[in-house]
Amino acid sequence: MTGAGEVREPAVDYFRSVDSAPVDYAVDRPASGTNGFLVVFAALCIVAMCVRTVSVRSGLDIGPNDIVLFAADRGDAAVPTRLFIVIFFIAYAAFAYSNVWRRAVLGASLVGKFAAFCLGLDAIGWALHHLGLMSVPVFGLQLISGLVALAILPHTIMRQARLPADGPAPLGPRTPLSAYLILAFSLVVALFGATLALRLLGAEVDALQQIAILGGIGPGVFLVQQILACVTAAFGWRRLRRMDSIVFSPRAAVIVPAHNEAHDIADTIASVDRAAQTYGGDIRLYVVDNASSDSTARVAREAIAACTSLTGEVTDCPKPGKAIALNTGIARITEEFVVRIDADTVIGPNCLQRAMRHFVDPRVGSVGGMPLPAAEQTWIDKVRLVEVYVRHGFFQLSLTGYQGVLGVPGMFAVYRRSALTRVGPMVQGMNGEDTDICLRLNSAGYYTVADPTAVYYSETPRTYAHLREQRTRWFRSIYHIAAHNRSILFDRRSMTGTFVLPFQLVNAARRAMLAPLLLFAVIAEVPFHMTFLQMAWQPVVATILGMPMVVTVCVCLATRPRIIRYVPAYLGFRVLRSYFTLGAALSLRYPPVHPKDEWVRVWPLLANPVRSMMKSDSPRAAGFRRDVAEESPTARRCSPRRRT
Repeated sequence: MTGAGEVREPAVDYFRSVDSAPVDYAVDRPASGTNGFLVVFAALCIVAMCVRTVSVRSGLDIGPNDIVLFAADRGDAAVPTRLFIVIFFIAYAAFAYSNVWRRAVLGASLVGKFAAFCLGLDAIGWALHHLGLMSVPVFGLQLISGLVALAILPHTIMRQARLPADGPAPLGPRTPLSAYLILAFSLVVALFGATLALRLLGAEVDALQQIAILGGIGPGVFLVQQILACVTAAFGWRRLRRMDSIVFSPRAAVIVPAHNEAHDIADTIASVDRAAQTYGGDIRLYVVDNASSDSTARVAREAIAACTSLTGEVTDCPKPGKAIALNTGIARITEEFVVRIDADTVIGPNCLQRAMRHFVDPRVGSVGGMPLPAAEQTWIDKVRLVEVYVRHGFFQLSLTGYQGVLGVPGMFAVYRRSALTRVGPMVQGMNGEDTDICLRLNSAGYYTVADPTAVYYSETPRTYAHLREQRTRWFRSIYHIAAHNRSILFDRRSMTGTFVLPFQLVNAARRAMLAPLLLFAVIAEVPFHMTFLQMAWQPVVATILGMPMVVTVCVCLATRPRIIRYVPAYLGFRVLRSYFTLGAALSLRYPPVHPKDEWVRVWPLLANPVRSMMKSDSPRAAGFRRDVAEESPTARRCSPRRRT
């Protein structure tokens, strides 16, 4: 996509911005950080496996091939899950972006929490076995502890990393009971379907496990997850079909924040003009020139002058930052509905019409669409095409079925302006402002709709460096938005807070561990095969292939059959995506720990705790002073309650 008379600039000139790595909460860390992690992780694996080999050959080993203290069966584990997790935690702490003392605290916290849980779990399993109640196998202990480890990592990151402060308190989230009933019904159907499949098709399930189609942490878990997604997607599709006859065309403002986008912005403006022809309502376009150093403003003015179905203007925003540019545009508009479009995005002719119809429901606060790649030339374009159909054409539709959409991409999104005014401006200085605003709308009682029929086309990275920068920014955002919306986490009034946001945090941990898990399995299977004779490759491979491959193939066949040829590349891209997710977690800033300063702060409390508490301004100290005052002789003499 190029504007008339414009020469496309090299990708390196424009894909980085102040939003790439917000300085307060992230660092623009080179790939050497992630690569160094993998090298140290591999070295730790080799050391641990050498120790295991020596213990086996010396006859000192009597336990399973994992860190399991008590179990009903002492046989070898198919995958040494706990050993992998401990090594991963140590390596992550060693490469966290902070000083050595913070890394030590982080590692002790991660490993300590995991060790304490595993010890307690093993003790419970041992007690149940010796009481004759039940026998918990090694696999069961590994499964439970592995799932808990996926929660320990984001929990520790949220507590120790330097992340955005909690935003305003929820104004009144109110996910209707019907959404919870739909999710509960779908879960029952998924459990029943998976159980029935395992009972009636046991031989087939075993065969699929042998070729790594089912496996990982158990075939039942994979089946339940995918059946649940299919059932809820059916509810989402049913909701979209009910909207087919709805026409809603109010006045709308289109805001295009643009930073050095002279090469693409003319095409973006022309696409908005084409969409305005079929929309039916008035459209006014606001291009916000965000500290551009090229001819973005001039190209935008010329493109607006050439439009036939909309009016518009170019506004200058000298302070860099996409959220700053968006807030500048929102402050100028008077229309009730706000459409934000990235300057490298081309919307389809019916995109506005399709998206706007959902606002006939006053509870809808934001709407997104289907972000197809603008081209289909490079390998990045092709894997992105498959990814979009799987993610936005299936899983976002599934979340729509029970009002669980966490957020929609800011490349194209529509908001109710009165709701935006109520929850505040777009947050600045962090990643994920597009999802953050959807979560805050949810906290005010609105919900988000993802409509795959509202199609738009967005630029995909043209270089590996651009792809890495984009995905690191995207995957880092889950920690930023979760921190900024702590008050909605596990809020039972909100579907996204209760279920979706915690799941996404756990999923981010799972994705970050995927590439190291494959490396761990290769090391255990190749040079240490004789030590780990019971090591099974199927569960590991099934995390890459397996049900993800089946779902991907089915989605492609149902939506765009010809792209099924890109599925192998997409499955390989999932490993690269894990590498980027790990890099995103390593790019988080951790406040340094200085033992000397901590000792100076803590020593007065240790030397004279009563005096220190009496002088402190902390809430805990205030409570301490109040308790002392109530128990003093003067208080006892003067207290009416005590006289009575």
